[in-house]
Amino acid sequence: MDKSLYTFRKLKVICLLSLAFVFLFLAYLFSGAWFVNVYVSPELSYSEVFWEVLMAKAFWFFFIVQIIVYSTVVFVILSTFYNERRMTIMQRDFVNNVTHEIKTPLSTILMAAEVLVEDNIHNNPFRREQYISIIRYEGERLREELDRVLDVSRMTKMGVHLNKDVISAKEVLLLTIERMQLQISNCGGDVQVNWDAESDQILFDRKSIELIFTNIIDNALKYNISEPHIVIQGKVEDVNLIIQIADNGIGINEQYHKELFHRFFRVPLGESHHMKGFGLGLYLVKQLMDVHNSSIFVTSAENKGTTVTLKFPLAKNNNE
Repeated sequence: MDKSLYTFRKLKVICLLSLAFVFLFLAYLFSGAWFVNVYVSPELSYSEVFWEVLMAKAFWFFFIVQIIVYSTVVFVILSTFYNERRMTIMQRDFVNNVTHEIKTPLSTILMAAEVLVEDNIHNNPFRREQYISIIRYEGERLREELDRVLDVSRMTKMGVHLNKDVISAKEVLLLTIERMQLQISNCGGDVQVNWDAESDQILFDRKSIELIFTNIIDNALKYNISEPHIVIQGKVEDVNLIIQIADNGIGINEQYHKELFHRFFRVPLGESHHMKGFGLGLYLVKQLMDVHNSSIFVTSAENKGTTVTLKFPLAKNNNE
C-alpha cells in the first residue's frame, strides 16, 4: 500500500475517532445530568445538576475508564483490519508477480521453440544453437523462481530440514559468484571481493548459504538502474564471521526497513515495473539465518545503495 495513502487514511480515522469521543463525552455528560436530575436531585434545576456532574470526580473517573476501554477495542479492531488488508494486498501482488515471472520465460521458450521447428533453421547451426541457449537459460530461470516459491512453502508447512556441516563461507561465496557470472555480465556489472577474515569456517547447511548469497547478489543486480558494482567484504569480529555485501543500487527508503523481511513484501517502486519479484527472497534469507543462529542487517538509503550484513558464528565457537 502506498505510504502517503496510508497516512491520509490513518489521519482520517483519527479525526473520526476524535469526533466520536467528543460526541461520547457530550452524550455521557448530558445523560448523567438527566439521570441525577430525575432520580437523585429532582429539587435542583437541570443547569445546576449539569455543573455538579461536570465538576464531580466520579464522572471524570468513569468517563476516562470508558475512553480507555473503547480506545483499546477500536485499536485492536483497526489493527486487525489493517493487517488483514495489508496481507490481502501483498498476496494479490504476489499472485500477479508469480503470473508475470512464469509467463515471461514461458512465452520466450515457446517463441524460441517455434523458430526451431522451421525448416530452414537446420541450415543455420549458429542460429539454432542460439535459440537452444535461450530455451535453456529461460528454463533455468523458471526453475529457480519456482524452487524459491516451493522452498518458502515447504518451510512454512514442515519447517526447515538442514544438513549442517562445517564449510568454508568464502569458498561457497566464490562458487556462487562464478555460477552467477553470466547474469552479472548481462547486467554490465562487476563483483569485488575483499577478504580479510583469518577464518571462514562456519557450521551451516550448504544449500541454505548458497541460496542466501544468491538472493542477496540477485537483488543487488536487479534493483540497480546503472552498471551494478558490488563490493563484498569478509572479516572476523570476536567469534563471528561478518560478510558485508554492498551495492550502488537504488537503495531503500528508511520507512520500509522494518518490513523488508516480511513475507510477500516488496518495496514500492513507483513506475519501475520492470523490477519484478515475489517478495520472498529476503524473507527466505531471514528465516534461514535465524535457524542457523545467525543474523542479517540491512542499511540503506534511497538512491545511495544498500549494504547487507551477514553475521555467522564461527564453527569452533558453535556448540551445535
